[in-house]
Amino acid sequence: MVSVSQFINELRRRNVFRSAAAYVVIAWLLIQIADILLEAFAAPNWAMRAIVIALAVSFPVVLILAWVYEITTQGVKRTEAVSEDELISVHTGRQIDFVIIGVLIVAVALFAADRFRWIDFGTAPSIDLRSIAVLPFDNLSGDPEQEYFADGMTETLITELSKISALRVISRQSVMQFKGSNESLPEIARKLNVDAVVEGSALLVGGQVRITVQLIEAATDVHLWADNYDRDLSDVLAIHSEVARAIAREIQIVVTPEEAARLADVREVNPEAYRLYLLGHYHLYKWEPADLEKAVRYFQQAIELDPQYAQPHVGLAKYYGGVGFYGYMPPRVSAENARAEAARALEIDSAMADAHAEYAILYFYYDWDWEKAEEEFRKSISLNSSYAWARQFYAWFLAATDRAEEAHASIRHALELDPLAVLAYMTEADVFWLSRQYDQAIAKLHETLDLFPNEPQALSRLGRNYVQKGMFAEAIDQMERAVTLSPGFIEHYWMLGHAYAVAGETAKARKVLNDLHDLAKKRYVLPLAFAVIHTGLGENDEALEWLERAYQDRNMWMVYLQAAPWFDPLRSDPRFQDLLRRMNFPE
Repeated sequence: MVSVSQFINELRRRNVFRSAAAYVVIAWLLIQIADILLEAFAAPNWAMRAIVIALAVSFPVVLILAWVYEITTQGVKRTEAVSEDELISVHTGRQIDFVIIGVLIVAVALFAADRFRWIDFGTAPSIDLRSIAVLPFDNLSGDPEQEYFADGMTETLITELSKISALRVISRQSVMQFKGSNESLPEIARKLNVDAVVEGSALLVGGQVRITVQLIEAATDVHLWADNYDRDLSDVLAIHSEVARAIAREIQIVVTPEEAARLADVREVNPEAYRLYLLGHYHLYKWEPADLEKAVRYFQQAIELDPQYAQPHVGLAKYYGGVGFYGYMPPRVSAENARAEAARALEIDSAMADAHAEYAILYFYYDWDWEKAEEEFRKSISLNSSYAWARQFYAWFLAATDRAEEAHASIRHALELDPLAVLAYMTEADVFWLSRQYDQAIAKLHETLDLFPNEPQALSRLGRNYVQKGMFAEAIDQMERAVTLSPGFIEHYWMLGHAYAVAGETAKARKVLNDLHDLAKKRYVLPLAFAVIHTGLGENDEALEWLERAYQDRNMWMVYLQAAPWFDPLRSDPRFQDLLRRMNFPE
C-alpha cells in the first residue's frame, strides 16, 4: 500500500503541483486580459462568467493530464509506458518554473496597466471635478417618435450617477432646459454650476441599442473620455452602470463599497417592458390629462410584460400621488393605489430612492404620520443624495411642521441639484409663504417668472402672497391670468375665489363656489377648496364644516392646516384647535 508521503513525492515527481500552480497563474492572467477586452468590445455580462466557469472546470482536467502523462525525450507518453532513462522530470519542472515566473511578470504588468489605465497624466482634469450634468441625449434616429427613448437614456444615466454620494448630479428637469440648445458647453455649465458635462446620443433599432457617451471638462471644453456601446436592449441598464463607473474612474471620485455594489447590481430587463416604461415616463412628465392616461397605460403594460421590473411601479405611485394631491381622484383611492405600487417597487428593490420618497409623501400627505414620513425622506436622500424631488417634498414637510429654517436649507440644496427647475423655485416661495415671509416669497416668484414667463403656478402663488399683503387688485390680476393660462387646473380657480372673497368681491367669490359645487357633481373636488373660500367670506361655520369633511376624506392639503395663512381667522375657534389636535402635528 502506498503511503501518503510516497503519494506526495510521486505528485512532485510528475510535476502535478507545478502544473497546478502554472494553471492558476495562467488562468488569472487570462481573466485579466478578458476583463480588459470584454469591456473594450462591450461584451454582455454573461461572457466573463462563462470564461471563469470554463477555466474552473478545466482545472481538474489539467491535474489529471499532469498525472497521467509525462514529457520525455521522445515526446509525450503515458507515465506507465515511460522508462527511467526517458524521464526528464527535473528539466520539465524547471521549464514549468520559468513559465510560472514569466507569466507572473506579465500578470503584474497587466495588473498595473489595468489599475492605472484610466489615468492620463497628460490630459488629467485641470480642476477637481465634483459636480456633473448629463445633457439631453441626441436622438440619432431622426424620428420624433423616438424622442422618449433619448430622454429616457438621459434620465437613466442621471439615476446611475446619482448613486455616487461624492458627486453632485444635476436633476432631469434642469438639464432638459437645454434640449436642442445651441449654447456653448461652458455657458451651459455656468448656468448649471457644474464642473463637467456628459454628452451622448442614443439609437434604438429593433431590439438593439447604440449609445455614445463623452465626458467634457466644463471650464476648458476639453474631452476627457468617450466610449460607444452596442448591446441588446435587455442589457441597457448594465450599459449605464458601466458608464457611471467609467466616469467615476476618469474623474477620480470616491465611490464607497456600498455604492460600488449598488452600481454593479443590475438586471436584464424585458426590452419591450423597458420601452413601455420610458414611454410612460415621458408622458407622465407632461402632466396633462391625456398624457397621464397614456402614462398609466404604458406603465401597466410594462408590468404585465416584466412583473419584476420595479420602475413602472414607481411611475404609477407618482401618478396616483399627483392626481390625489390636485383633486383629480378621491384621496383615499389615490393614496391606497400609490401605496400598493410603492410597496411593490420596494419588494423588488429595497434600495430605490424614488420609491422611498413616494412612501414618505404618502406618510406625510395622507397618513399624517410625521415620524415615519421624516424617516422615509431621510432614507431616500441617503440612497440618492442628488435626488432633488425628495429634497423639495422634504422642504414642504419641514415647512408644514413649523421648521422653516430647516425647510429653507432643504430647498436650497434642491436648487443646487435642480437650478433651473420651476418647481424648486416655487417650493422655496411656498416655504416663505408658510412662514409668513411674504416679501421674500414675492421676490422669489418674480425671479421665477423672469426664468419661466407666464408660468401659471408661479402667477397663482404670486397672487396668494399679494392677498396676504392686502394688495388685492394685484393678487386678482395675477390669479386671473393663471386661470386663463391653465383653465383645467382647479387649484388656481378656488384660490382665485379666496382672493375675491377677502377683497370684498362677494358675488364673484360665490360664483366660484357655485361652479365648484356644479363640478363636484361630475368629479371629485377637494373639500378644502370650499373651506378656504368660506374662510375668506368670513363664514367660519361653513369653513369648519368643510374642513371636517376634508379631515374625514384624508385631504392631502390638510397637512398645511397648522401653517397656512388662509386659516388664521379660524385659529381661535375650539373646533379648529380640535382639528389641529387630531392631526397630531409634532411639537
